[in-house]
Amino acid sequence: MQQNQPQRSATSAQTIEPLNVESTPPDTEPNYPTGTKFWFTVIALCVILILGGLDANIVATAVPSITNHFHTLADVGWYSSAFRLCTCAFQFGFAKLYTLFSIKIVFMTSNVIFLVGSVLCATAASSTMFIVGRAVTGLGFAVFAGLMACVESLAIIAAPIVGGALTQSLGWRWINLPIGTVSLAVMFFLFSDPRSRQEDDLTLTQKIRELDLVSNCLFIPSLTALFIALSWAGTKYPWSDGKVIGLFAVFAVLLTVFLLNQYRRGDSAALPFRIIKSRNVIAGFIFTTCTNSMTNVLEWYLPTYYQVVRSRSPSESGYLMIPILAGMMLGLLIQGIGTTTFGYYAPFMIFGSVCMPIAAGLMTTYNPHTSLAQIIFYSGLAGFGGGIGFQGPQAAIQTTLSSADLNLGIGVILFGQSMGPAVFIAIAQVIFTNQLSSTLEDVVPGLTPAYIAERGLGDIKNMVPMPRWDEVSRSIDRSLTHTWYLSVALGCTTIVGSLLIEWRSVKQKQS
Repeated sequence: MQQNQPQRSATSAQTIEPLNVESTPPDTEPNYPTGTKFWFTVIALCVILILGGLDANIVATAVPSITNHFHTLADVGWYSSAFRLCTCAFQFGFAKLYTLFSIKIVFMTSNVIFLVGSVLCATAASSTMFIVGRAVTGLGFAVFAGLMACVESLAIIAAPIVGGALTQSLGWRWINLPIGTVSLAVMFFLFSDPRSRQEDDLTLTQKIRELDLVSNCLFIPSLTALFIALSWAGTKYPWSDGKVIGLFAVFAVLLTVFLLNQYRRGDSAALPFRIIKSRNVIAGFIFTTCTNSMTNVLEWYLPTYYQVVRSRSPSESGYLMIPILAGMMLGLLIQGIGTTTFGYYAPFMIFGSVCMPIAAGLMTTYNPHTSLAQIIFYSGLAGFGGGIGFQGPQAAIQTTLSSADLNLGIGVILFGQSMGPAVFIAIAQVIFTNQLSSTLEDVVPGLTPAYIAERGLGDIKNMVPMPRWDEVSRSIDRSLTHTWYLSVALGCTTIVGSLLIEWRSVKQKQS
């Protein structure tokens, strides 16, 4: 092996030699857009990002209607996890594709995939088909992650309102398709590809080798095994069942092999070990994963509280989601101004780590008769706590890592943004379903875990005598409260990342 190493290094050097800036002919300089083309490109990216932000959060408002249609409660976690599984699993792969192929072609291809997934969702005849559609949509959505956070925040605020309105008017089947169609048209007509043609010197075989397909073939099945295990454990099968244990074992083995492959590939790996070992990358990953997971668990199950426990319509529940999302936007704005003014991002992360568990703890007091003022204040505080520190990890990465490692470091943070909610929404679903079955069975005999998992919340309401609905409603509320406990735990865990992050001024980087 040692004898072959110098030869491999020489080959690598020959491969990247044409990319040397000094040896690059003038006609291969990146063709960046200017003037009108530049502004069309900015508009295209903003529109696509807004539409992408809408889709990432638009389904949550429709969840109660979807469960009623497919008569299943067990798959609720998968409606989010399938989407985010593909988003995070293919994120590093798309980053490689951008460096090797035309940005516009890759972007439009992903948009077509997004549309295919939307069509699958719209025409789904079963819950499983809907989950497959969400997964395909998430694959196409992977390219949107990480661009223009403030613009995306505006889309996130609008998502529940748009989702509620579309669910109540056109129906939940058509909440994705218009988004993909508009974004595809905008990309085709407005986006100007700024890509340099330097990479054309690489052969197709070399490009495929650079994609590190082996790592993808290990990483994606490992995450899939994890999510299936989480969705089965405690609901379909006991935690001690061999199928559940086997899936966790498959996840552990494949993840270990993936990490070993990354170590073997060294700097050519999709995720080099020098990035993983960085203190700020580790701290930022912990903080981002827990923060995004906390807010997403709340955003995913609050519509159920509003529509089932409080008997609100989908559009009304969308409006009631505004406080948590507006609070997040306000927090992002304050952090941006504060970090620019004072230079330090760590204090905002610590402040967020204090606010989040307090707000989530207050939300555990929700009941069928909680006042509107309390709902607005508690959820708004939760969003504010999540937003005020949210961009801190990216600021830390941009300040402390070298320019060569910057994109990879940001990629880890973005991976945590998708990976965390995918895992913890699945866990929240297990908590909710288990708690709901145990409480409802005491109220209405026959409401076993299997029965509840195979029916929507609307079916449960229809089979319960009206005089007992208040009692059932309180049981559903108590079950949702246990998912808020998970949010409290996640909020508390963010303090690990905010205290571990390095205190550095962004102004030092600028100087």
